[in-house]
Amino acid sequence: MADPQDLYELDPVGLAALAEARGRSGGGTGSAGGAGSGDLALLYHFEGFMDAGQAAEQTIDHVLTGLHDYGLAESEPDSGGTGPGGAPKSPPPEFNPVVARFDADRLVDYRAQRPVMTFDTDHWSAYETPELTVRLAKDATGTPLLVMYGPEPDTEWERFSRAVVDLVDKLGVTLSINFHGIPFGVPHTRPTTLIPHGNRPELLSGYPKWFDQAQVPGSAMALVEFRLAEAGHAVFGLAAQVPHYVSRSPYPAASVRILEAITAATGLVLPTGELRERADRIAEDIATQVAAGDDELRAIITSLGAQFDAIAGSGSRPNLLAEQAGEIPTADELARQFEAFLAEQDGTGL
Repeated sequence: MADPQDLYELDPVGLAALAEARGRSGGGTGSAGGAGSGDLALLYHFEGFMDAGQAAEQTIDHVLTGLHDYGLAESEPDSGGTGPGGAPKSPPPEFNPVVARFDADRLVDYRAQRPVMTFDTDHWSAYETPELTVRLAKDATGTPLLVMYGPEPDTEWERFSRAVVDLVDKLGVTLSINFHGIPFGVPHTRPTTLIPHGNRPELLSGYPKWFDQAQVPGSAMALVEFRLAEAGHAVFGLAAQVPHYVSRSPYPAASVRILEAITAATGLVLPTGELRERADRIAEDIATQVAAGDDELRAIITSLGAQFDAIAGSGSRPNLLAEQAGEIPTADELARQFEAFLAEQDGTGL
């Protein structure tokens, strides 16, 4: 196999910013798992893989751009103020400097993931170059963390995974965390639940057990976790269960739950106030539309709620999914009911 290090390059400016941030914070963050200062978390997700409710996308966006209103920006480069309607502008690149950049031109199949180009009157005026990068971020107290994000590699998964292992070694990452949303037979009327995985038993406790074993199509994200664990690195994964019938729309409640789990696992301070407000608004919208729907739709959601409560009260009983599978409506059944209702709402909906 060709040298995995050829797939990425380190950025001196980003490395210097990371070193400075770690020095200011005493080296890193403590964690619920008992690690001391010097810890450094890597959060990662790749576009193109399953992400129901945009759970991972909203989580990444919040960590990179949504924490700057919690006082940290006062001691950092100008975060850009506010945009139209008072919404925060995205921070300038120096706020989340690139620490490492992967060779997307080799990893991305442009015919499968076509980049966006802008045609202006009579010429091409812009091209959105695909980027798969590791960026520096900070929590609300200034503690550094790393975020790896970009298009899922279409090729060279093994080489890419080994490149990430090499990068984790070089940067001193002590816990790598991936996350995404999955469509599931759960109701929006109950708290978002997570399916955790990884090699840190203390981080996996306290969650219901949904599977004994399952074979699913692979992803670059899962392979990176697998290879990191093989190499002896600590890994932690989170799959947020998003109601089937809203899985194609933003569902910030799932991102809030992911961030809470990351906070518990790392000790990072990741406030979720803005996301919670959005989650509350969306919950109200869903409730209003369900209330205006037909009896069959409401009956399905009520049934899901009863099944959720039964599972939540079953403690650590194994194979919960298998026990409930015969009673949970399928994704197609839920989608047909909800989409049929939305189609009757004169083009308005989620």
